Amino acid sequence: MAIAVAPAARYGSDAQYRLFDLLTAPLRWEVLAVALELGIFDDLATPRTAGELAQQYVLDGEGTELLLNALVSLGVVGKQEGGYCVDGGFAPLLTSTSDVSMSSLLTYLGEVRHVSADNIIALLRDKQQVQTGPEMVRPEYWSRAVRGLRSFHHSIRNPIVMDILSGLPCWPDVKKLLDLGAGSESLAQDICAARPDIDTVIFDLPGVVDNLKRRIADDARIKLRGGDMNCDDLGTGYDLIWASMVFYYARDLTSVMGRIRRALRPGGVLISFHEELNDDRTAPEFHVLGRLHAELKSGPLSVERGCVRAAAAEAGFLNVQSFSLETPFGQMELVIGTA
Repeated sequence: MAIAVAPAARYGSDAQYRLFDLLTAPLRWEVLAVALELGIFDDLATPRTAGELAQQYVLDGEGTELLLNALVSLGVVGKQEGGYCVDGGFAPLLTSTSDVSMSSLLTYLGEVRHVSADNIIALLRDKQQVQTGPEMVRPEYWSRAVRGLRSFHHSIRNPIVMDILSGLPCWPDVKKLLDLGAGSESLAQDICAARPDIDTVIFDLPGVVDNLKRRIADDARIKLRGGDMNCDDLGTGYDLIWASMVFYYARDLTSVMGRIRRALRPGGVLISFHEELNDDRTAPEFHVLGRLHAELKSGPLSVERGCVRAAAAEAGFLNVQSFSLETPFGQMELVIGTA
């Protein structure tokens, strides 16, 4: 006798779906990280079989096919008639030779952000006794970070920044600009390319500045200043100061804002581009989780919502405004004030 079956379209609760999604999430990254580490994406610009790649990389053939199938499940690689090829939308981001490649950036951020459950427990019990990856509050960390930041700036951030800057009413009149806590020379070079009449000063920790000297040696329009924004001379007479994700290191944010205001000429403009957390420090998830590893080691780093705007107003900036922006690297807050 036939049995009538009318299955539901969807079983289980939203919470159950969420928990299984969380269970799978780390595997998504690990599969991608393995492909980046091996450099497989560089060889998938044209269709290749699993056997061909296994032979080239001296890997197990069956395992290579499993890995490639997993990459297909992630949507970054396509499969057709046994041949694998990186998806067209991901190709420029995942191949190492592309101008907008994120391959080294993703690997670097994986090192900075990810931490094992065992290490989280160890950090919770005694963070002084645990060494897990680079530490953001140490200058030597930034020396290692310059390469990763350069990739981030060049491939993702700078196009957003240049769109913001070029849309400012004051932009045509800017002749001297400070990139505070630049992290790389990338933005300064993009500004010089778009506006050859602007002199740009990069201010950052001495370890970062040392890493940048060779990169800008031939460009007289870019100057370097090494120091601590909390106490060292920022220079003067700037038309615009750009500060991107740098205020984690302000010991007294209002005091630093005062130093920035005095470095600007009268009427000069500060632009802060920073992530901010809600009042409970529980959202947005991208920033809360992304900073967890660093904050377990060093204490809270991210600033809370409205903190930058309030400090700028308290330091004497006029017409302080803020705007929320959605970006591939999370929601960002743009704060603009006039000296």
